[in-house]
Amino acid sequence: MDWHELREHPTGTHHVGPDGSPAYTERFDEVLAFHEPGLAPVRLGSRAWHIRPDGSPAYDRVFRRTFGFYEGLATVVSDDGWHHVEPDGRDAHPHRFAWSGNHQEGRCTVRGDDGRYFHIDRTGAPAYPARWAYAGDFRKGVAVVQASHGRSTHIDRSGAPVHGRWFLDLDVFHKGFARARDEDGWMHVDRRGKPVYNRRFAAVEPFYNGQARVERFDGGLEVIDEQGARLVELRPALRDGFTELSADLVGFWRTRTIAAAVELRALDVLPAGTAAVAQATGMTEDGARRLLRALGELHLVESGPEGWQPTPRGALLRREHPLTLADAALEYAGPLGHRWDGLVDALRGRPRPAPNVFREVAADPARVLPHHRMLRSYARHDYPAVAAALDVRGDARIIDAGGGLGELARHIAEAHPGAEVLVLDLEPVVSAVNAAALPPGVSLHAGNLFADWGIDADAVVLARVLHDWD
Repeated sequence: MDWHELREHPTGTHHVGPDGSPAYTERFDEVLAFHEPGLAPVRLGSRAWHIRPDGSPAYDRVFRRTFGFYEGLATVVSDDGWHHVEPDGRDAHPHRFAWSGNHQEGRCTVRGDDGRYFHIDRTGAPAYPARWAYAGDFRKGVAVVQASHGRSTHIDRSGAPVHGRWFLDLDVFHKGFARARDEDGWMHVDRRGKPVYNRRFAAVEPFYNGQARVERFDGGLEVIDEQGARLVELRPALRDGFTELSADLVGFWRTRTIAAAVELRALDVLPAGTAAVAQATGMTEDGARRLLRALGELHLVESGPEGWQPTPRGALLRREHPLTLADAALEYAGPLGHRWDGLVDALRGRPRPAPNVFREVAADPARVLPHHRMLRSYARHDYPAVAAALDVRGDARIIDAGGGLGELARHIAEAHPGAEVLVLDLEPVVSAVNAAALPPGVSLHAGNLFADWGIDADAVVLARVLHDWD
């Protein structure tokens, strides 16, 4: 029987011909499609191999898993890793990988033991020196690769950049265009990596004979031409401007609800039922039910077998969470939120005292630690990679100006053990720091950024400081 006519049976246990009759008597746990040169991957228990159209083994070896033949080579999994074999089961090369794709256009994407992706040739040798966070298949001489910073670009078969432009997400070229996404949404780009129109969408399909189906941010569907102009509307907007603006107008409801949950410590007592939450927080049972339902709509809690429990997002509002945003919730619903009351006067240029949030915080003993715990959470989230990227000499002395509770200084000291880091901030902030908990090499210095610091160093770090001052 011609293998081109064989297809997998719906049960996935064997192949059948055009009339639905079995191609052979054997049955397997899994079969995949036949590929050139007429072999199909099969699996039975923990053993896998390739079969001919009559169901007989194509060779004597067995593997843990097998995949289809592409360009004369098949990906297989052995006890010592992923690799490639010839149609007769012989190894195509001696190399082993943590994972492997299939050969396309003389290249195959693989992942090494270090977790990095790259492409190999038919001999298993790297096609270029670079390593990537991810690498896709080649199509018409171009592949998509993602760098460690999370953005993607196109490379050619030698690993050289095609256009040097980077995107949040990217696809291979199809009929001269590639789907690409930047901070504003999805679009199509040409082979120079340039957008072919100015519009952005929630989703786009590849162009088909000069047209593409796209989804707008309002949920509407339309067909566009290669200049981004609408040709046909397939579905009207699912969300109208009135509804979206109305939701924006009551955004403070969410802020106040989250702050109330933090002040009442509702997230800290979960998992628990409604009655238990009410008792632990001093709410009425009706009040607890209303608050928990509101938090559920905000995807901060969910109901489970043990009652209410926080979602991963909601857990960020627990006070003991290392990245807690509990203090931020109270700041935004309170003092920082009230600052917006003067927005109209400020926009009209009416005289008003220049704001100095940090002096204001420092003058309020009850606010110093919560405000700087909020800033510490942002630092813990954002700064680890910054410290590792700094070019610090082994014995350098560094001033972290406006360093708050010393989180960035901690990361710098851990990434560069020989360095000395001095945290400079206002005296009330420095006094709030638990100096005993600081790592070796980190010390505190009280001072004013706008006065003589009284200390010197090889370098000064200003992290989230410059934007506060004119």
